[in-house]
Formats: sequence, structure tokens, C-alpha cells
Amino acid sequence: MDDSWRLVGSKNALVESKCHRLFAEDGRRYDLALFYDSAFDTFYAMEAWCSHMGGPLYQSDIEDYKGCRHVICPWHGFTFNIKTGVSDIGLQQEVFEVKVDDDQVYVKYRCRLNRQPFNS
Repeated sequence: MDDSWRLVGSKNALVESKCHRLFAEDGRRYDLALFYDSAFDTFYAMEAWCSHMGGPLYQSDIEDYKGCRHVICPWHGFTFNIKTGVSDIGLQQEVFEVKVDDDQVYVKYRCRLNRQPFNS
């Protein structure tokens, strides 16, 4: 496996909540939001902070919007396609590949990720 795949936890533990904040070893601005869509038994990852004004997307809801699954920013209600990170008003969130292998969830990312903050 390519060394940019970061283990973030077991599928059994992660499916218990629809959203998780993943802390990045490189600092807060690189944190990710990991989403579990139980309707499709699928995980998605995108930047944790909304590109509009920095709202915490890891506190978002996942809803159908215009025929696709979207994440809704809890601060101002902007929606982002969960697969592409695109909003209808031109905002963009970077999205990252997620895979499940042998009941372990991995995100392809630039630095190590953890469900708890890294010690400074």
C-alpha cells in the first residue's frame, strides 16, 4: 500500500457517528472531516473548515440536495457535494480518497491523521 494512505480507525468504531474531525499532524488548518453515509455504507473525506468563513464541516449534516448527497455547513448553510466538494455558488472544498481494507478505514493524505489532537 502506498505510504500516503493514513489509517484513521476501524470501520466498526467510525460508523457509530456520521461525522468525525481528523486532526492533522501538520496543524489545524490541515484537519479533515470524515463522513459516514449510512444510506450508502460509504466514507468520504474533505477539508474540515468551510471555504466560506471557516465553519467546522465535521459538525455538518449529510442530506440529499438536487439529487446528490451534500454536506451542509453548520454556520451559514452552504452545501458541498460530498463526492466532489463543489457548491452551487462556486465555493470548493478539497476532497480526499477513502478506502476500507480489512475493516480498517484509510484516507489518502499528505500527513498523519488522528481522531485525537497530536501532542504539540
